[in-house]
Amino acid sequence: MIKAITSKDNPRVKFAYSLKDSKTRKENKMFLGETKKSMDMALEAGVLLEVFALEWLSLPDNIQQNLVSIDVLKKISNNVNPEVVFIAKDIDLKPTKMEKLVYLDHIQDPGNMGTIIRTALAFNYDAVILSKDCVSIYNEKVLNSSKGAIYKMPTFIDELIKYKKSHQIIVSTLGKDSEPFDSISLNRNFIIVLGNEAHGVNDEVLKLADKKVKIPVQNIDSLNVSVAAGILLNTYAKVK
Repeated sequence: MIKAITSKDNPRVKFAYSLKDSKTRKENKMFLGETKKSMDMALEAGVLLEVFALEWLSLPDNIQQNLVSIDVLKKISNNVNPEVVFIAKDIDLKPTKMEKLVYLDHIQDPGNMGTIIRTALAFNYDAVILSKDCVSIYNEKVLNSSKGAIYKMPTFIDELIKYKKSHQIIVSTLGKDSEPFDSISLNRNFIIVLGNEAHGVNDEVLKLADKKVKIPVQNIDSLNVSVAAGILLNTYAKVK
C-alpha cells in the first residue's frame, strides 16, 4: 500500500517520531531504523512494517509505503541527509546453537554495543547476551554502529548465572589474578564476559568466573571495551 504524506502533523509521522523514545519503543515493541541497506536487512529478517521515503521503493504489497517530503523525513530521521526511515517490530532471533557466546554486563555506550554485536557476527559467535541494565539494542546509535548485525545476530537479555553449569565463563577484567588472554585453554562451550566502560564487571559477575583474563597493554591503563572485544572474540573464535 502506498500513501502520500505531506504534513509533519500526520498521525503516522507523529507515531514514527514517538519511537525515538525508549519507553514508547518498549510499549509498542517497535523501533525506528534508517537507510535502504538496513531496511533491506529488516525485510529479510521479517520485521519490516512501514517505510517513509522520498520515492517509491520496490517492496512487498504488505509493507506500508509512505511517500513524504524532505521536511517530513527530516522530522523523524536522525541523519542530516536521510534517504529512508522505517518502522520495524522487535527482533526475535533464536540461536541455532549455544556454544560460543558473548555476555555484556552493563554496557552503556551505544557505539560500543553496536560494534560488539557486529564483531560477534563477524567472528561467527552464536549469540550476544545482555544484562538487563545494558543500553537498548534499538537505540539509534546502536543500530547505526551495528551496521545491520542486529538483524542476524541473536541478541537478548538473560542472567549469566543460568550458564554457569553449561559454559566456561571467561571474564575480561584487569584484576591482579587475571591471566594473559592468550594463555588459557577453552572448553567447547564458553561465554566471554565484557563489563561496563567505566567500572568493568560487577562483583556478582566476577564470582561466576571460571577464568579471568586481561589483555596486556603498554603506555595506557586499558582499552576501549569494543576494542578489547575484537581482540578476545577473534582469538577465541579459533576454538573448534
